[in-house]
Amino acid sequence: MLLSVSNISQRNYTIISRFPQKVNLSLQCRFCAQSPDRFTYSSLTPEEKEKFDKISSALPPQMILEFENLNKQGILTNRKSNDKSSTLENLYKILTTERAAGLDNKLILIETIGHLNNPYRISQKSDNNIISYLEGLFLPISHNYGARGSSTCTAACIEFDLAKQEPAEFARFVSGLTSPSLAVEKIIDSDNLADKTLDAIWLLNIFEIPYDEKDFNKIKITLKPDDKVLLKVGLNNQNLTNTKQRNTIDTILQSTFMNVGSQQSYDSLTDRRSGNFKVTKRGLIEYEKTFVESVVRNKNIISVNYQKINQDGEITGYETDFQTIKSQLLDTLNLGENIVAGITNKTKNKKLRGHEIVITGAQTRKDGKTEFICYNSDLEKNVPVIYTEDYLLPKIHHAGIPKEIVLKTMGFKEGWIMELENYRALKDRS
Repeated sequence: MLLSVSNISQRNYTIISRFPQKVNLSLQCRFCAQSPDRFTYSSLTPEEKEKFDKISSALPPQMILEFENLNKQGILTNRKSNDKSSTLENLYKILTTERAAGLDNKLILIETIGHLNNPYRISQKSDNNIISYLEGLFLPISHNYGARGSSTCTAACIEFDLAKQEPAEFARFVSGLTSPSLAVEKIIDSDNLADKTLDAIWLLNIFEIPYDEKDFNKIKITLKPDDKVLLKVGLNNQNLTNTKQRNTIDTILQSTFMNVGSQQSYDSLTDRRSGNFKVTKRGLIEYEKTFVESVVRNKNIISVNYQKINQDGEITGYETDFQTIKSQLLDTLNLGENIVAGITNKTKNKKLRGHEIVITGAQTRKDGKTEFICYNSDLEKNVPVIYTEDYLLPKIHHAGIPKEIVLKTMGFKEGWIMELENYRALKDRS
């Protein structure tokens, strides 16, 4: 069967079904079968040991143990990055090269090591109370200020997934995005966006991503946060009232992913976006999320949609049964992949709202029921959360599932075609 879905914007924002989506973009998935949690330990070379010692000498005592733990896990020598640089090399670069104005090398280093050691520390929470001159400038046009008002759950999930699956690339992203250029370049395979290079170029153009074609199938793209992100970082540093509040690298990476997904329209100070699709003022909708995942991970991401939602924002049914959904989730986890998934909840006034989480593992209870281990960026604690299958499965609106697993039980239309149809429909209605 062909899947049909409705737009969903994340982090407590109303699901919109005026412009239905059937399937997200990016279909040909090439998932790696190696578990990202099994990084291979190898002894440091003399050159690596010199970098290791210099970083250690710059760290406070409580962080030295975390740094050493990264070495024991094999994370420091991991080279799963776009330019084959190691985690250690990128951490050393963070410490020893210039950072953007107002950013401290050691603080960025400490935050990066902390997130690599425990990605569950990554948060979307942001205290938006204004206590500076910016209040008078932005208050008239922003009505969403208030503690913990961030709509960046999707971006936080992508940040978490990158830190957990590709630590060297995560550190490289931090190094570039906190440098004076506030940018990171990445070479991606065009067929991870669409079957044909011209279609991939169309997607990059519509998302307004700066790019340079390297050869037949390679494209160099440039990812940047919005131009107000350093002002937002400054405000965050004045409002350290919440221990679970996102830190500097959270703010910068999430701004980058929001900016990429919203067609370069995100504003860190107001947490608002506009963009070419004109579908929501906050958060990212599903195919925007999938596009960001595809370029950040250089993978052809599929988003399988499960819930059927009508024009009134009500769940009317599911595309398949819960046992099939469960099997698809477990098969994906067995490949060593996390699953970025959108879930829905009802508010007190019975409206359906969306939120993005990451499913990272599963375990079986004594009664045979499955419990799913998840990352939730909106929690107060820096630990995984456990959801039972009876609770989670009915709430899943969409999930990133490998193509070969989906094809066992479902059919779908090519995502870039759906994306083009979606955009044309939006243009016709505007």
